[in-house]
Amino acid sequence: MKLFLRYLIVIIIIGAIAGYIYWQKNKKTIIKESIQNAIQKKTDSLYFIHYDSLNIDEVNGNASFYKVTLQSDSVQKAMLNNNDSLPNALYNIRVDEVTARGVDMAGLLQKQNVAAKSILLNKPIIQIINTGVDKPKPFTYNDTLELYQKITGKFKSIHADTIQVLNGTILITDKKGKALTTLENINVTLHNFLIDSTRNYQNIISYFIKDVKATVENIQLPESKNGSRINITKLLYDAPQKILQVNSIQQYKAGNTTPVIDVKNVQVNQLNTDAFILNQQLKAGLVTCDGGLVTVYRKRKKKMSGEEAIELSSDLIDEAQIGGIKLANTKIIVKDPAEANETPFIINEVTFSASKIVSVTDGSTVNNLINNAEWELSAGGFSFITKDKLYKFSAAGILLNNKAGTIKVKQVLLKPQLTEAEFVRVSKVQRDRLDLSFSNISLQGVNFKKLVSAKILEIESASLQPSLKIFDDRTLPFSTISKVDKYPQQLLAKLDFPFYVKKVMVNNGAVFYKEKARKSEMAGTPNFTNINGIIANVTNIPGKIKANKIMRVNVRSLFLGTATIKTEWLLPLNLQDTVFTITGEVGPMDATVLNQIIEPLGMASVKKGQINKLTFDLTCNNYKGKGHAVFLYNDLKVEVLKMSDDELKKRGLATFLANTFIKNDNPNNNNTYIGNIDFNRDIYKSFFNLLWKSVFDGVKKTVLRK
Repeated sequence: MKLFLRYLIVIIIIGAIAGYIYWQKNKKTIIKESIQNAIQKKTDSLYFIHYDSLNIDEVNGNASFYKVTLQSDSVQKAMLNNNDSLPNALYNIRVDEVTARGVDMAGLLQKQNVAAKSILLNKPIIQIINTGVDKPKPFTYNDTLELYQKITGKFKSIHADTIQVLNGTILITDKKGKALTTLENINVTLHNFLIDSTRNYQNIISYFIKDVKATVENIQLPESKNGSRINITKLLYDAPQKILQVNSIQQYKAGNTTPVIDVKNVQVNQLNTDAFILNQQLKAGLVTCDGGLVTVYRKRKKKMSGEEAIELSSDLIDEAQIGGIKLANTKIIVKDPAEANETPFIINEVTFSASKIVSVTDGSTVNNLINNAEWELSAGGFSFITKDKLYKFSAAGILLNNKAGTIKVKQVLLKPQLTEAEFVRVSKVQRDRLDLSFSNISLQGVNFKKLVSAKILEIESASLQPSLKIFDDRTLPFSTISKVDKYPQQLLAKLDFPFYVKKVMVNNGAVFYKEKARKSEMAGTPNFTNINGIIANVTNIPGKIKANKIMRVNVRSLFLGTATIKTEWLLPLNLQDTVFTITGEVGPMDATVLNQIIEPLGMASVKKGQINKLTFDLTCNNYKGKGHAVFLYNDLKVEVLKMSDDELKKRGLATFLANTFIKNDNPNNNNTYIGNIDFNRDIYKSFFNLLWKSVFDGVKKTVLRK
């Protein structure tokens, strides 16, 4: 018996030695065949694996494979294609080095567990060929279980303390090799990777992303449904820290190298990992961006009303729900796809911040964003040339705050693009050349929700500082276009955009009017400075007009820098009511101050006189101005002028006759003469022409006692 045991032990030792020698000599072949057989069985013999060499340290559980390739055999692929059973995607994988350290060899050999301290994939290149056989299907719970079974095979669990990918590349192509999506220079570190049968696999992919940190140098996404491509550079995803960072995002229209979106340094904090990876939903705390360029497109609704909305692009994600947004200096370009040749609207130096929950879904509009968040938007400004090419409109220093309900604008300008001489040269008839400036605009109590959702602007109060420069050359032919029904209040009532401003305050405004006279061909320049006033009930909304049908204007200013003028205007807002009233008072002034106006425009000159006071009341309609003027003055002397040798000279006889008929004083002998105003409007002249001509009618009758 002892001899038998000795022989048995010797046989075992010899067998062990022989087995060890055989293993050392053939282990690479055995392992290679085992891997190849496993791959073929799990993929219906579609794929084969190859590698150039390997190193195995079975004692310490270390293994390295070099120049590993996994690809589908061309013959098998052709056969499957002919049998019309090609899968949705094929894979070609090449890896410079695959190294596993600290492998549990006992568990591996028993086909119970796969466990390793670390797994390294150096320079993997993965090509995914989209066969186009079927449309992509939703990832269901059954798909999850199938994926789990394919990964684990007959093993109960797969575990690795660390999985690391260095300098990887993923290329997704169509059957013809055209690139659809590329990811370059991928680096991934994944900790605590574990798959086993004891876990709840509602979605197995979530276990890949709970403890991962990944960087991608460059991502090129496929062309989207709207014909655009997106490129992302330097992406960092850190699941434990719940951070997603992107150096730049660029979006291009197909066939165009100029980006329509180009934003820098996008960072997402407090990222919901599952929602982002599994459902393409961005759920996060704060999204920040250093800005850049964003192009948005006006979407015209099919309704007959012609309403428009600014639609957001959601090519990157299907849905977003975030706690806040901070957007730094950005240029925004607004285009109308239906008007390809139209000059786009550009807003410069835009910054935007929003707090509270903000939701964006596919096809969402800016309206949704504005109505469901507290936000503040600022812009350096924007400008555009009017369609007639005569003016440039610009706005600067814009700040909107929906929580405070305020809009502030530093300056709004309407600047002529032609000089006065050039403007006259291109004008066929008399018309005003405008040079307008509005500074320090402040709107309080703005109802942003009603503005965005109902397209109605409601404002509690507004303040601004206007400066208006108007030039008209009366040497041109008269316009034959009627200005009936074109008074300011009538034009406001006809605007398509409904609005209501409870109160407008005018601060330190100015109006400079320059007119070139037909006879003298010289310019007179009446001006009004230090204009301060209040305009109440500015609206074209029927309900507001029904409650209060009068727009009331109270203004105080300096005329020619000398005389104080106070006026009150009562303007009906109902289009059917054309009757309005104006009352005013002009304070004392030296009458000779008027020469800068009446010499070039009236061919007359005041040699001396004192104006003590002028009051007037007017009731006007589309065709007439009626009322009274009380013009108080004394010691008035005038000269009548004529143009001679390009200068104004005194007409002796006409001057004598004028001073004969002109009454030097009012009151005279304690009798105050009141001039009755009855002026027929020239329907081809402006609203303001009616006003000053009506007042002048009363003044003239006072002076001439007619």
